[in-house]
Amino acid sequence: MRKFLTILYALLAAACAGYYFLIGYTARFGLSMSTVWLALAAVFAIAAALNAWKKTPKWVNITIREMFAVGLAALIVLEGLVFTGMHARPAENIEHLIILGARVEQDGPSPALQRRLNAALEYLADHPEVKIVASGGQGADEPTSEAECIRDALVQAGIAPERILIEDQSTTTAENLRNSLNLIGDSEAPVAIVTNNFHVWRAVHLAEKAGFRNVSGLAAKYTGHTLFHYMTREAICIVAEFALGNL
Repeated sequence: MRKFLTILYALLAAACAGYYFLIGYTARFGLSMSTVWLALAAVFAIAAALNAWKKTPKWVNITIREMFAVGLAALIVLEGLVFTGMHARPAENIEHLIILGARVEQDGPSPALQRRLNAALEYLADHPEVKIVASGGQGADEPTSEAECIRDALVQAGIAPERILIEDQSTTTAENLRNSLNLIGDSEAPVAIVTNNFHVWRAVHLAEKAGFRNVSGLAAKYTGHTLFHYMTREAICIVAEFALGNL
């Protein structure tokens, strides 16, 4: 068992480090919370070293095993929550579609934001009466606010500007939703939140905490090797939102 765990920890350390460099080279270094993979690599490497060292007290290795088991169980539960929102579709009679912002590149929407726009436009094509809230502030490295980028893309796609409300002050998902509710001005209005599939569960429950009484999600498809990163990040964010009192 000891030898097996040492090998397992070492393999996990190598896998986490390798994944960090994979998403860095193929997406970008500095991807939100990507350094968590380096942190995990370090943790597993230390666990492997302690497990292999014959002078390590038995209680230390037992504690490491227990922490690994608890962490794995917690991750499975949290990912179960994430999975429940990954195919969400809006309820009937939606009045407002809230499109949550994502990173804006120098040449336009990031892939994540473009997927949200695609899902929103597909829905809006069949629901011309629905109003839109474009929500998202401007990061230090973004050329424009996320809300403005969303609005411009929608208008370019043929959506009438008067259908679009702009919320460009938020920096977090919780702020997105609180500020959007202030714009809409009616907590009972039926709304749907457009965001990437891995983000739907948290967004909908943050909206309920913010005061929305009739809210559903519209999952924008997100695939590829970075999905695993975003789903893992989402589990961490759910824990953080609970700690902050947002959920």
